[in-house]
Amino acid sequence: MGISPAPPPGSPPAEGSPEAPVGEEVGGDPVGQEPPKSHKEELKDAFFDKVLKSKEFNFLMFILTVYALFGDDVRLAFYDVDDDQVFYNLSIFAMLMFLIEMGLQYYFRQEYRWGFYFWLDVLSTASMIPDTNLLNTLIYSEGSAVGGGGGGETASTMKAGKTSRAGAKAGRVVKIVRLIRFVRIFKILKMRKQAEDDEATTDDGKSLEAKLEEEPSKVGKKLTELTVRRVIVIVLAMIMIFPFLDDPDAFVGETEFTSYEALKLNDLHLMTDTFNATGNVTGDFLKEQVQRYAEVQAKPENKQIIYFKVNNWDIEVTNGWIRSVTGDSHALLTELPKLDVEYRRSDARIPSSAPNTCTLETTDPDQCLTVAYYNLQAKNRVASKFSLIKTSIIVFGLSVAVILFSRDAETLVIDPIERMIKLVKKLADNPLASLYKDQTEEGAEGFETNLLETTLEKISSLLQVGFGVAGAQIIQSNMGSGGDLDVMIPGKKITAVFGFGIMEEFTNTCSCLEEEMCTYINTIAKIIHDNTCAYHGAPNKNIGSAFLLVWKICDGVLPGLRDLRDASGEELEAERKAELRKNIGVMSSGAGTVERKLSPQELVDSALVGVLKMRVDLNFANDEGGTLEEFKRNNKIVDYYNGQFEVDMGFGLHIGWAIEGAIGSNYKIDASYLSPNVNMAARLEAATHQFGTPLLVSGPFVNEMSPAARAMCRKIDVVTVKGSQIPLELWTCDISNFDSASLEALTPRIEDGAQKAIDLDAIKKGVQRDFDDEFKRVFEEGVDFYIKGDWEQARNRIDKCMGIHSGDGPCNSLSRVMDKEGGKAPDDWRGFRELTSK
Repeated sequence: MGISPAPPPGSPPAEGSPEAPVGEEVGGDPVGQEPPKSHKEELKDAFFDKVLKSKEFNFLMFILTVYALFGDDVRLAFYDVDDDQVFYNLSIFAMLMFLIEMGLQYYFRQEYRWGFYFWLDVLSTASMIPDTNLLNTLIYSEGSAVGGGGGGETASTMKAGKTSRAGAKAGRVVKIVRLIRFVRIFKILKMRKQAEDDEATTDDGKSLEAKLEEEPSKVGKKLTELTVRRVIVIVLAMIMIFPFLDDPDAFVGETEFTSYEALKLNDLHLMTDTFNATGNVTGDFLKEQVQRYAEVQAKPENKQIIYFKVNNWDIEVTNGWIRSVTGDSHALLTELPKLDVEYRRSDARIPSSAPNTCTLETTDPDQCLTVAYYNLQAKNRVASKFSLIKTSIIVFGLSVAVILFSRDAETLVIDPIERMIKLVKKLADNPLASLYKDQTEEGAEGFETNLLETTLEKISSLLQVGFGVAGAQIIQSNMGSGGDLDVMIPGKKITAVFGFGIMEEFTNTCSCLEEEMCTYINTIAKIIHDNTCAYHGAPNKNIGSAFLLVWKICDGVLPGLRDLRDASGEELEAERKAELRKNIGVMSSGAGTVERKLSPQELVDSALVGVLKMRVDLNFANDEGGTLEEFKRNNKIVDYYNGQFEVDMGFGLHIGWAIEGAIGSNYKIDASYLSPNVNMAARLEAATHQFGTPLLVSGPFVNEMSPAARAMCRKIDVVTVKGSQIPLELWTCDISNFDSASLEALTPRIEDGAQKAIDLDAIKKGVQRDFDDEFKRVFEEGVDFYIKGDWEQARNRIDKCMGIHSGDGPCNSLSRVMDKEGGKAPDDWRGFRELTSK
């Protein structure tokens, strides 16, 4: 009875079948993907990333923003008028840089144009104009800033002083708008630091996670943006409105009739003019009034008089009167102070000046003037220091407000949504990625968002378990695009090692165990699947008693791998084959947590070792206290097998190409592999009964092994199978010792999270410790004579081997073949036979 080919699970999709390429928009935007951009837009993005997002540029803007916030207050608080020009130049430079940045942002960022931050930047940049002294330069000529002129010049100077004071007070409020630029620049620098951390993480091999963490979700960005905007508007409104309500006169400027200085100065002017027409105002009376005026103004909490001129009165005389009250150390000018040279306009206060009209005749019309200047520098320095403290407090308060306003929304809404989005992106980018999440948030279990997140994780994990490696492309295609579900995507050609394992006595055990059969199969499946994954493979299908296991090597056909159905194929030279394969490899962590690259040869060796480990684990599971003991003690099992039941499996290993994809319809699909090479692995397992060995591996598989792994195997026959005329070598790998030493040798070794390379020498010493080397040598000689057609010599060697190990299945198989032909090779013997029986 011949071995019939295992029925193929399906066939490859026909050409022209509907496709949904990964990332292509079907009915909506792909998850985590943007619409395609033009070349011009790509150049814009590149420039934006290189310049406007650069660490150097943003650090410069950060420094300039800090200067814009504190520079003018530092100037007034700690420096003299001689240093003002340096600060003016810095302010002009900062304002120009802000204008340049605004222009670049306007050109490169569509969302910035006419947006919220655009107008805030316009306002904050415009608020720097008073810091540059440009307004004073434009409004007032150099001549008007210097005293000594007539009354018209003095009136202009008075107006300049009032304007400067009002502008300075209003500027302190408007300057707070610059805080927004500070917050935005700080945020950019923080994002830049996060990007650098992500790049460092990428270098450590965690590129996927780094990409996912780099940008927040659109929902998160929008909600955070709205929160920040509202906080900014509320804070700015409070800062700008409350001072008007507290002290409106401070912003509209004092009038000539709302302060003691203005009223009294006007009285002094009239005393020396109209009031003196009757001669009632004597010098002593005027002296008393001037001294009283100076005494009130000289109090420490008020201002210091630096220039005082009374209408038609000698300035030296009035200065003497004032000194007698304020002290001899009090310096008084005899000429109008030079503003912006000797004193800042904001420091030289001019409360009022009497009209320059006199009823008395004077020799000099310019003497018809009454004016006073006060030095406010000390007061302004204190005010500037308080302004520094105020700005710092507002910066801190604004930052804290944004954090507090955003924290609850981020914790309860944004973070769960972003984690769910990242989970979907993660599946779209790498359908086989680990979905484990550390749940450490206290109380999170009670919120609906956490329920959604947990449910999505479970659904995603079920997708991974259900589809496996073969279904990765299906998950990636559908999770990475919008639109309708499309599972019928085209297949992909790959090269892999295929393992096929079948549980023995399945029908009988199923009848005995009944409902327990699922638990029984799952117990065995855990052993098979755990070892497959530990040795860099992937379980694919479970069909009743059968397991299909896959060790994927590469996409496409592995260079130099011969197809059993291609008789014309030539064997590549070893050097040429190595050259073509030098860049081929698979990243895998195996039983560890850190991935490393495995060559095709190491993957082939891993498949062999993984199956050996399965056999040893099954042996331990059958022992007393093993995971399969409870099934062996089942009453029906004991009765049926008379207490002699042992769980056993047969395995077949083969390497070749296959089509990886979805098989089925929109009602039900399986993600699997279609290829005669998959069927070949199943044929090999089926033939294990004929050859009396639990493991059969193909010649192509052995050819891809390392020399150390090949030394553990022995060739047992050469056959042709249905559908192929190319001879196929059959090999097996023996296990002589099923003990703890073998188990220890086969257990993966982990170091620093990475699984180390297989130690085949240690494994051979473990699993084949009691294997007779003489037996193997004689058997190999017998097989060589058998292939050459010298069956007499072959019979001698095989008989000798059976004397050493009478129960050896391959020896008995060869003996039966030769006996069937009468102990002599057929005349048409070509070194192989057709496999026609099980």
